Amino acid sequence: MVAAAKATAGHNVQTEQEQYEEQQFHRGLGDLRSLNSDMAGTKGEIGGVYKRLKDVGFTKADMKWAMELEDKDASEVIATMERRLRIARMLGHRVARQLDILDKDRTPAEDAAYEDGLAAGKRRKANSNPYDPSSIQGQRWQAGFNDGTAFINKELDVSVNSADPFPAAAE
Repeated sequence: MVAAAKATAGHNVQTEQEQYEEQQFHRGLGDLRSLNSDMAGTKGEIGGVYKRLKDVGFTKADMKWAMELEDKDASEVIATMERRLRIARMLGHRVARQLDILDKDRTPAEDAAYEDGLAAGKRRKANSNPYDPSSIQGQRWQAGFNDGTAFINKELDVSVNSADPFPAAAE
């Protein structure tokens, strides 16, 4: 039986630091492979969502815009739109000619409250009415919230009961 050769200093011998670094390299490589695999699946799922939305008329740009709207307050959005309209005017684009009507929000306060409540209900936000519940705005916000919640729950009803959430209108 041949005795195992004792390791001697040379190119095959690693210091503890080198061993640690190599272990971290292999661990990181495995982690990255796993994450890339997960990311590929996630990207596939995202692609499926975009396809479903495209089939009903919405684009990736529409969804990006929606996510931006969720993250910004109205004054930021208005400032962005004003800059874009200014650019359109500088370029002589038609889009800038008709949009002066957007300069002032003429929506009655009760209708704006309803629309805010409707959006909160559709997005499954907390039922936290920003208005005094006894005021007309508070009542309209709550009505909008209730309608928004009912609307979004139609899809949940499909999952639970396999019912068509939007049956075709009777002729």
